[in-house]
Amino acid sequence: MTLPSAPLRRVRCGAVGMTTGALAVLAHSSADGHMPDAGLVFSLVALLTWAVSGLARYELTPARLLLIVGGGQLAMHLMLELASSRYDHVSVERMTAAHVVATAVVVGVLALAERTVLGLARALASLLPRKLTPFMATAPLAVPVHRHVPAVPVVLDVLSWRGPPAEQA
Repeated sequence: MTLPSAPLRRVRCGAVGMTTGALAVLAHSSADGHMPDAGLVFSLVALLTWAVSGLARYELTPARLLLIVGGGQLAMHLMLELASSRYDHVSVERMTAAHVVATAVVVGVLALAERTVLGLARALASLLPRKLTPFMATAPLAVPVHRHVPAVPVVLDVLSWRGPPAEQA
């Protein structure tokens, strides 16, 4: 099935990117990871959303979603660790578990949403009338053209002997 129009596909992938980024930030902060300033966090989420929007022309299957969201979680974690100004000993197991749980939640919810939305789009497309194909032309198109005939004949080839008076010089 063809996917929805380009703006709707971008909105769909934007939702995937924003959800992935937001839950990566939530998972990172819940595992005692320190957060940089909000502007940098919003920039990272926007960058992740932009990267995911490149996949708008593909149907997001659960396997693709797992790759996208898992890669997004890893990228966000690394960027948040690099941008964090404080370095504390955070439990690696706890941080990994938080990101794995966030990945599982995002993939589960988005796979269900993708399947539901595309199923509804297919059902709606089956109910709507199909686009009609144009009829093939069997003869040249005859368009009546009305000629405008002037009421008074105009002769442009006549030489005129009239000119300015000879005395005037």
